[in-house]
Amino acid sequence: MNDLFGGIVYAGIDSDKYKYPIGSGRVTFGNHRSFMKAVQAGFVEIKTPRFQKRVQVDPYLEDAMCGVCHVNPGPFFCRDPQCFKYYCRSCWQWQHSIEALRAHK
Repeated sequence: MNDLFGGIVYAGIDSDKYKYPIGSGRVTFGNHRSFMKAVQAGFVEIKTPRFQKRVQVDPYLEDAMCGVCHVNPGPFFCRDPQCFKYYCRSCWQWQHSIEALRAHK
């Protein structure tokens, strides 16, 4: 991932209590530009001699609040550069009911 986006300060694979991979990982970026490139890519193709895997890249902020109302938890994320924030269900529906923003869900 560092070859693709640069600026990585940490990369790790999440595992269970027996150290078995659970299918997710974490990457920490040292700069905003690299972070934005990775999130906008959406997916990364990982190729090794033993396997090939397409992984989804999602931004993650622990316990993110809605970026509109700032009251409710924000489980929905819009990666489109016009939005690029977390939303609660009602704010998502309100924000994405605007004609210009309906296409990116």
